Formats: sequence, C-alpha cells, structure tokens
Amino acid sequence: MKKWTMTVVAVALAFALSACGQTAEPKENPITGEKEEVVVKSDLTAADVMKKASAAVEAQQSMHSEMVMKQTMEMDGETHEIHSTIDMDMILEPLAMRQTMIMKMDGEDMAIEQFMTVDGFFMKDPQSGQWMKFPGDMYEQITGQIADSQSTAVDFTMYEQFADDFKFEQTNDEYILSLKGSGEKFTTLLKDIMEQNMPAGMDESELDTVSQIDVESLAIEFTIDKKTFFTKNFDIDMVMTIDEEGQKVKIDQNIIGTMSKINEIDEINVPKEVIDNAADMSEMMGR
Repeated sequence: MKKWTMTVVAVALAFALSACGQTAEPKENPITGEKEEVVVKSDLTAADVMKKASAAVEAQQSMHSEMVMKQTMEMDGETHEIHSTIDMDMILEPLAMRQTMIMKMDGEDMAIEQFMTVDGFFMKDPQSGQWMKFPGDMYEQITGQIADSQSTAVDFTMYEQFADDFKFEQTNDEYILSLKGSGEKFTTLLKDIMEQNMPAGMDESELDTVSQIDVESLAIEFTIDKKTFFTKNFDIDMVMTIDEEGQKVKIDQNIIGTMSKINEIDEINVPKEVIDNAADMSEMMGR
C-alpha cells in the first residue's frame, strides 16, 4: 500500500516541479461550477506541498487502508467484470499485515484473508476455509521486495511534459492534485510507473507485456491533508488496451483508496486459533 502511495506522490511531485510558481486555487464544485470559500488560503506552491507530502510518506510507519477496484475487461467479444474491495492494516517495521480482500468476478464471490507477521505468512483458503501457513522464506521475500521498492530513486524529469495538464486546488483542510489526459505521452507515463514498481524477479515476458500497453485515457486525483501532509485518498481512472500475441484486451479500471490511522497502529497479531489450526505448507511441499 505504501509503495503505491509513494508512486502517486512521486508522480504529482514531478508535475509540481514543472509548475513551481503555481499556488492552489479554491476547489471548484463539479456540479455547480462555483468555487468553495477558503477562509485561510495557503500560499504554498505545488512544489512546496508535494515535497512536504513526500517527506510525510517517508515518515509513515503504519496505516489502515481501504480500496475499491472496479475493472471491466473486453476480450474476444466477451466482457468480464471484476469488483474487489480490500481492507488492510499494515506496519512497515518489522513488516506486518492483516488483509481481507473480497473479489466478485462474473457474479462469483471469493474472499481471501491473510496475516503476515514475524510469526509467519498465513492465508485462508477461500474454498475450504482452511488456514494455511506458507514457508518462512515467503515472508522474507515479500519483506525484501518492499524494502527494495522504498530505496528505488524516481526520475522526476520524465514528467516535465505534463506541466500544462496539472491542476492544483485547495479547500480549508486539504490540497487536491489532479491530472487528466490521453494519448502516447500518458502511455509512456503509465509504463514508466509500472516498470519502476514491478516486483523483484519479474521475467522478461512479463515486462514485455507492459510494453504492449496503450492508454486511451488516464485520470488521477488525490488529496493531501493541509496540517499533516499525509495523503488521505486517491481516485484513479484508466482505460487501456494490451496487445498480447496479436490479441487485444481492453481494460477499464477505477481504483479508489482511502488511508487512515496513519502511525496509530502499534501491532498486528495473528489470532491464536489461526496459528494453532493452520496447515503447514512447508511440510506438504516437502521443504
């Protein structure tokens, strides 16, 4: 979760660097077109706000997040709909996570529950309801991937071309940054973001899939708290096509995320009944 938040913040920071003198306008009501009254207006520029937001992200050690993803895929004349909700608590050091994901695909529901702490990586089988404990090296591998993602430098220069597309607004309590566009330059943006955030060990064929993406439209909006500079929520809409081995797949996707309880979660514990009753996958896999 933090990795994705940092990616969004990095994108916005890059845009801000291209519009250093721009201060936030009062937010416009999307229905009436009228601008909201801002009692205490901030004179910070977009660059100022995003630098502070990036520093705030680095200071985040725990958080609660809720995400809703709606995705429609069109392929070979067929349409598939996927609706997912994710409820998650996370602590970064040492890495601990509790996650519940409910996925509905083509009318079928599937719920996945997970715990990942120093006690191990546990997942509940959605079919049988049996808890499973996976090999210890999976915890180490995931921990390493998250650590690697935090140390990856972002090349902000590749976003300079988006200065004219960047919008910066404010309310009494929040800053709102948004971007809308389409065409090849946004395809390049999405590819760069995805390639920078690929999990470690991804092979060339999977990376090649990214190169086959074309973005028809992309819209990003996220909100930053004026006092703490923590990112509170984001809303991402994208329509893209992927050409894989001559077959075109069109994906229409919307992701809404909300972050709360930042630095308020002190511990995540795996319930005793889960530890006691989980099937040991290491033994079953002969490891």
